[in-house]
Amino acid sequence: MKPKLLITLTLLFFFGTLTAQQRGPRFSKEEVINRKWTAISEKLNASAEDLAKIEPIFRETEEELWNLLSKNREAFRNRRANGPESVNFEAINEAMVNFEVENANIHKKYYQKLKKVVSAELINKLLRAEKEYQRELTQRSVGQPPRDPRWPREPRRP
Repeated sequence: MKPKLLITLTLLFFFGTLTAQQRGPRFSKEEVINRKWTAISEKLNASAEDLAKIEPIFRETEEELWNLLSKNREAFRNRRANGPESVNFEAINEAMVNFEVENANIHKKYYQKLKKVVSAELINKLLRAEKEYQRELTQRSVGQPPRDPRWPREPRRP
């Protein structure tokens, strides 16, 4: 009886490890920021001079956004660790709203800094390239093929 149980458990263990979802490689913060900058700068098609003006502002803003995400992630981890019986929904709601406000403030500051060094047209291209990059990342994570930006969007169905 014991050998059968042992064999069954061993097979289940090996089957479980074989079918477990494989996690992709984790990238460092710097690698992610570098990849994002490379993708966005290629889409911008801007001069080297303009890119040199934008890059330090971009990197500074990305650092601020990463720090905000890290702070927010840590706050939610701490709330979950306290257990479901002591959930303070008001504090969670406040944290969510404060995150959005801080995020908007960081983006506004980013825009204000960019306005001082490059044209409004280039800022618009940059912001659109960032949105497109985010859309591509989201589609990749869901497994959808990237949308061709030249094609119009499909109409919404009622």
